[in-house]
Amino acid sequence: MSDEYLVKEGSKVLIYIDGRRKRVINVRKDGRFESDKGVLLHKDIIEKPYGSKVTLSTGYKAYLLDPLITDYLMHGYRRATQVIYPKDLGFIALLSGISSGSIVVEGGTGTGFLTSVLAHYVRPNGKVFTYEVRNEFLEVAKKNLRMSGLDKYVVFKNKDIREGIDEKEVDAVFLDIPDPWNALDAVYKALKPSKPLITFLPTVNQIEKLYVAVRNHGGFIDFHAYELMLRELQVVPGKVRPQTLMIAHTGYVVFTRKVIKE
Repeated sequence: MSDEYLVKEGSKVLIYIDGRRKRVINVRKDGRFESDKGVLLHKDIIEKPYGSKVTLSTGYKAYLLDPLITDYLMHGYRRATQVIYPKDLGFIALLSGISSGSIVVEGGTGTGFLTSVLAHYVRPNGKVFTYEVRNEFLEVAKKNLRMSGLDKYVVFKNKDIREGIDEKEVDAVFLDIPDPWNALDAVYKALKPSKPLITFLPTVNQIEKLYVAVRNHGGFIDFHAYELMLRELQVVPGKVRPQTLMIAHTGYVVFTRKVIKE
């Protein structure tokens, strides 16, 4: 088996015990994974292939999986702020039209969830420029993206995006700030014509205020606001039904795009 499929020291591994017990670890020879189902020494998984079944100290079984980006977000990253959930992140990325090579700007780095998804899509030839006013959040985001290896595609800026965007001719701008209407002029100067501005907002009041600001600005059209809900099914033979709990309201995704002002 090729070495790329083997766990090495420094590898990232998702330890999967069951649907509720998953964690991404950075493998070290002296490392130790602990859970309520038992302990696993890192040295015992080095040179094992991804996909292998291993035994914890209590006899419980676990699997060694190669982490996906959602694994890093939900089972690896530290959270220092409210985050955007995968159900919204995927839709945001699709709406934006970004791909490898895109140059994009983000306002409101927070914990780095959206930053990671953007970097995942623009790599290896694109770049994410992310702005955050609070340095302590920026440091958490940097550590998170180093874990997933996506930091090399990101430029972190401890700066208020409302005061101006350094980059020009960018392919998309994403805002996760409470008052995106105050950043419209900066966004307009940075965006290529016809490219999108996508914002994430927690309340309908903010949507209305942003809509009025966009209409008055005159440089944006095609305004849409969306809410996504995700319900997983409980799959048991003969008893397939919706899960009792679901991820319902998390926030609103708002889309608009730049046009040339007359």
